[in-house]
Amino acid sequence: MKNKLLINKMKNAAELAWAAYGYFDLIGKKFAHKKEYGNRTNTKITLHDILDSTYVNYETHDSTFSNTLKLKGDFTPTQAKRFFERYDLLIHQPNTESGFSATLFQNKESKEFTLAIISTESKCDGIK
Repeated sequence: MKNKLLINKMKNAAELAWAAYGYFDLIGKKFAHKKEYGNRTNTKITLHDILDSTYVNYETHDSTFSNTLKLKGDFTPTQAKRFFERYDLLIHQPNTESGFSATLFQNKESKEFTLAIISTESKCDGIK
C-alpha cells in the first residue's frame, strides 16, 4: 500500500506543478468576439477555462495587435474539472518583469497548502 500512496502523492505534485503555469490572471476577462468561439464569445473566462485545453489559443477581449492575450491550458476538460474539485486556488502572482510567477493552492480535503513558484521567462540580461 505504501507504493500506491507514494505514486499518488507524486502524481498530485506533478499535477500541481503543471497547473501552476496557468494564466490565472485572465480569470474574469472575456473571450474575444470571434465567430469561431461559438457560445463562448464575449463570455467571462473561468478558473476551469484557464487550464482546459479546449480553449488553447483563444484570445481575450483585451488583446491588442501588439499584446495578444491567449489561453494556453493543456489539461483535458475532465482533468481541469477534477483538479478544481480537489484544490482551491488561493492566490496567484502573475508574471513579473523578471518572469517570476507563483500560485498558492489548497487541498480541499486535507487543507494542505502547496506554493508553486515558477520562472517563466529569462530576463536576466544585465544582471551581474
